[in-house]
Amino acid sequence: MKDQYKNILVAVDGSEQAYNAVREAIEITKRNDGKLWVLTVKETNRYYDTLDMSVTGTTALDKMASDILSKVTELVNGEVDLIDKDLYDGNAKRKIVQYAKDNEIDLIVIGATGTGVIDKLFIGSTTQYVVNHAPCNVMVVK
Repeated sequence: MKDQYKNILVAVDGSEQAYNAVREAIEITKRNDGKLWVLTVKETNRYYDTLDMSVTGTTALDKMASDILSKVTELVNGEVDLIDKDLYDGNAKRKIVQYAKDNEIDLIVIGATGTGVIDKLFIGSTTQYVVNHAPCNVMVVK
């Protein structure tokens, strides 16, 4: 275990467990006098069957992602240095791992399960992938 985590990444998908992860990441960041990085990924493939993927459907995903990042900003409420709030399109699990590598993240904080129905049944496939492939420690929050 590292003595201190200076660059903490929290991955957020809009689930309650993700917001619990944000709260935990804020506390870890404060204890370590670190910097908090926030990432959300729009997985258009995940919602393809449930949303109209025309301009309206894409706009709905953009709004959802924007709302997620706004809620994170509210939760942080100036308590820690919020370095970056990033939004990406693509595969969440791969984007989280790559983002951690690219930004020299010391710790990833992530919810145990995500917003998907299957994810709620057992540890999320995104979380499992991140735990197994991350270049740093990962804290899984329930």
